[in-house]
Amino acid sequence: MTRSTSVRVVFAVSLALLLSGLASGALAQAYKYRDDRGNVHFTENLHEIPPKYRSQIEMREMPVHVPAPGSAEAAAPPEEGSVAASFQSAISEQQGQSLSPKQQEALSAWLARWTIPAIVTVLLNFAISLGLVIHAFNQGHVGWGLANFFLGVTTPIYLFVHVEQSMGVRLGLFALMFSPLVVAGVAVAQLASALA
Repeated sequence: MTRSTSVRVVFAVSLALLLSGLASGALAQAYKYRDDRGNVHFTENLHEIPPKYRSQIEMREMPVHVPAPGSAEAAAPPEEGSVAASFQSAISEQQGQSLSPKQQEALSAWLARWTIPAIVTVLLNFAISLGLVIHAFNQGHVGWGLANFFLGVTTPIYLFVHVEQSMGVRLGLFALMFSPLVVAGVAVAQLASALA
């Protein structure tokens, strides 16, 4: 397989992963069921429905509403049970007291600021690692490919030893592989200063 074909394969796989990640958040499912007393219940979580009612559920695809940045809806505290709410409650528990309104606002702003960069850097890291695994298998380095896939720690070594690109490209990929650590370090430093 030629280098341009390998680049196309890595690009196609990365694009497919990105699009599937974006598409999965476009719709949510809502479930409806009626209990023994005749009360109608709605939920977004199938596991909240008691097993004896699962045979009668109605399921519908629901569009997800994302509030506009800066709106009152976006500034509102997160719903109970959401990831953001559980993250905020964990920080409150670690501090031993509830957060002040100013700290709560700073935490919400921090979550809004760092959620997307964290997801993007992790996906980018995954795409690079997956591309190097595919490269290893295409070049006949099956052992390296398996080690990269299962361990991941050998990926930087493989990058410098076996990738036939210029040193600039190698260093760029190497830097991008460690971008999640950089983003996490900056984000944690900002969180610490915001909650101080």
